Amino acid sequence: MASPALNMNKQQSVALRAPNRFDTLPIALLFIISRASILGVFPFSIAFFAATTDKAIAYLALTVISAGLFLSGAKILVVKYIIAFLLYWIYDKLKTKNNTVYDATACGMSLCVGGIFMIAADGGSIYSILMLIAEGLISSISYLVFKKTDMLVKTRKKREQATKDELISVVITISIVITGFWGLQFRGITLCNILSIYAVMVISYLSNLSVAGSGGLCIGFITAMGSDTAILNMGMLGMCAMFSNMLKSIGKLGALIGMIGGVGVITLYSGGQMDMPINIYEALIGAALFIATPPKMYSRLSAYFTNSLTIESIQLDTRVRDYLALKMIKISNSFLSLNSCFEETAQKRLNLYSREAGAIFDDVCERVCSNCNMANKCWKSEFSQTYKLVSNLLSTIENEGVLLEPTEEFNKHCQRANEFISEFNHVYELYKQELVHQGEAISNKELINSQYKEIATLLDRTSKMISDGFTFREDLEEAAVSFLDAHGIGVFEISVVEGVEGQLEIYAGLNIGTDIKKCESAFGQVCSVPIGYVGTEANGIMKFASKPRYSVDFATRQRCKDHGKVCGDSIKAFKTEDCRMYFLISDGMGSGKKASSESKITLTLLQEFLTAGFDVKTSIEMINSTLCLKLDNECFATVDLMMLDLMTGFCEFYKIGAAQSFIYSQGRVDTIFSASIPVGMLKSIKVSGQRRRIYDGDTVIMISDGVSEAGYTSVRTEWIKNEITNICDNMDDMADNVIHKAIKKSHDTVIDDMSVIAIRLIEN
Repeated sequence: MASPALNMNKQQSVALRAPNRFDTLPIALLFIISRASILGVFPFSIAFFAATTDKAIAYLALTVISAGLFLSGAKILVVKYIIAFLLYWIYDKLKTKNNTVYDATACGMSLCVGGIFMIAADGGSIYSILMLIAEGLISSISYLVFKKTDMLVKTRKKREQATKDELISVVITISIVITGFWGLQFRGITLCNILSIYAVMVISYLSNLSVAGSGGLCIGFITAMGSDTAILNMGMLGMCAMFSNMLKSIGKLGALIGMIGGVGVITLYSGGQMDMPINIYEALIGAALFIATPPKMYSRLSAYFTNSLTIESIQLDTRVRDYLALKMIKISNSFLSLNSCFEETAQKRLNLYSREAGAIFDDVCERVCSNCNMANKCWKSEFSQTYKLVSNLLSTIENEGVLLEPTEEFNKHCQRANEFISEFNHVYELYKQELVHQGEAISNKELINSQYKEIATLLDRTSKMISDGFTFREDLEEAAVSFLDAHGIGVFEISVVEGVEGQLEIYAGLNIGTDIKKCESAFGQVCSVPIGYVGTEANGIMKFASKPRYSVDFATRQRCKDHGKVCGDSIKAFKTEDCRMYFLISDGMGSGKKASSESKITLTLLQEFLTAGFDVKTSIEMINSTLCLKLDNECFATVDLMMLDLMTGFCEFYKIGAAQSFIYSQGRVDTIFSASIPVGMLKSIKVSGQRRRIYDGDTVIMISDGVSEAGYTSVRTEWIKNEITNICDNMDDMADNVIHKAIKKSHDTVIDDMSVIAIRLIEN
């Protein structure tokens, strides 16, 4: 039997070789199985060769199959199976990779093609054609059964468990092997029946009740399918198996008594009116073989029937809780980032308060104290006391809106107390009017209301995500555990989550030191889509996910205004769990540290919300209302965002006061324009996406206004359209070309901060 390989990407081409002692058992089994007949046809030999036999001894396999078929009475049908054998052997040599489904199909198709030649030669009937199709289907199914059995045999020593479908495959294989002895008898005693009794008792003795019962039914039905006693034989061996298994706790004797009990039940049921498919002599010989089998043999055989793999289903509420906990942590992180932004804003407000308080004091002093003969004493020798008293006045007017009269303490300290209070009220009123002029007086109630509205939208989206956004694929979980265990990979916990768009996330608890590449290959074969390793969670659970259809080559470049050290533009590029790539440019107002701070806040908040799973529109509106709680009219930033779905190739552009973007696709350049003012200026902005489909090799250029405004021609961005059509080997060169050309267009000066993102889509 060929050793199973986990990596199915390459098919090894092996030359023919001489047989050795390791080929003895596979060749012997191939001979016996080639004799197995069902409904007058022999569909098993080609399937067994395809699934288990080393193709380097194909010549020997063909000889053995031909001999087995001829000795079993196949006669002229041998030609059909020789043709089928050669067709599959050619297919095996030509194929570039192994695929179980394709191989099983090829096995069945080869047999059908071989049969067509025979039907064409003999002028077969419709019944012959239907029988041929049925034989091809049986051959394909047999291939899958033999493949699972071969996998279990070759990997059993390094495994702790066997799956139930593997155990059933073993039982079916045993049944087919026993069928190969059909027709061999001596004085009415049939070897096939003896082996059937023996096999049923061994399986019942070594396995659990479900495997024993199904094993007895399989052996009984398959070994007698060619006769009219198949149903009776199946019922008899099924009852024997269950009775033997139930009494095996008292040893071999109990199993033997159970078998006799099963025969007795069937005999009583038939009332002696039907001939029993297995006579008493065959049953006694089979039982004797069972008793005579040495313990060492049972010890070796038990490795295939004990410790069958059982997947304990995790309670649904526990799994949902754990999954949602991960999602809610990400949502929490988004609001923590929002909180950090508010804290930073609050700190700025304190700084402004301190700065403006000094200006208010200076203005009042200029009006009241400049010609007072006590000014030097109050503001120099007694500065601390004076400053404290005036600060108390500011605190009072902040709380009450107006100063009605000086306090007793201030009245004692200042000889112009009433005049000071009057001027203080006047200057403070002017200060408030100035704040209104600067935009500080935006209605906080409306902004807070907007914040609440956006939070409600976020939570509503989360609710929909919980109800509709994912499904636990228990079928894939069970298949994955079976497949991993078959390859010696232990797994103690697994969850397969399918998103609304079909993407898969696999959370697996694996043994330390597990080969990640093997796991990726295994999950990919089970799920029928490419699967890649994402990372390991804090609790040690490894995460795998669907590999996207596309990847990207991208590069970013920036230049500071006047070749300074701090760029007012900020750039981010990141990928989220739903296989979406986000590219962002934010341009803070002006340049330098202040502009850089505002643009970084905008992009940081956007990344947090988008990573948490919220849509772009909600995220931008949430951030806009946050930035509207600003300190002056210089606190705003543009947003240039491109969302690229790596599964489909569709992208969406969101431009809030941003410069144009350019797409070079299929020989033409498309321009994406801005549709809204920058975030943070108005409490309500228009957020709408512009959807495009891009393809393998297409290029996208995103720029800030420092690049778009470069040059002095009437159509300033025309040079960018020309530049994007110049094919570059990589996006580093493309980004460099754009930024250098922009500087050249500006006569080698950088009149504003410049930022470029060059993106190329690549089909994997």
